[in-house]
Amino acid sequence: MSNKILTDEQKELYSLMLPIYGAVIKQNKAKEILNVSLATLYRMREQGIGPSYKKSASESKNGTVVYPLQEIVRYLTESNVKTV
Repeated sequence: MSNKILTDEQKELYSLMLPIYGAVIKQNKAKEILNVSLATLYRMREQGIGPSYKKSASESKNGTVVYPLQEIVRYLTESNVKTV
């Protein structure tokens, strides 16, 4: 997870989303927030793009992947293309 401090815009979005989604978001909810498929989330992780995530140690091959809400917020706000 990144150690960057959230901007005021990001803090506001975080405070609005926190009561709805909680501080840690499972893949199924993350795909809805980001409006992508689970396959796309997987590809994003494999390509090193998209929001930072945490992967818990698990007996399964893939483990459990969760996304901290602040990383979802950061991705949503920093991935925007600014137009003139």
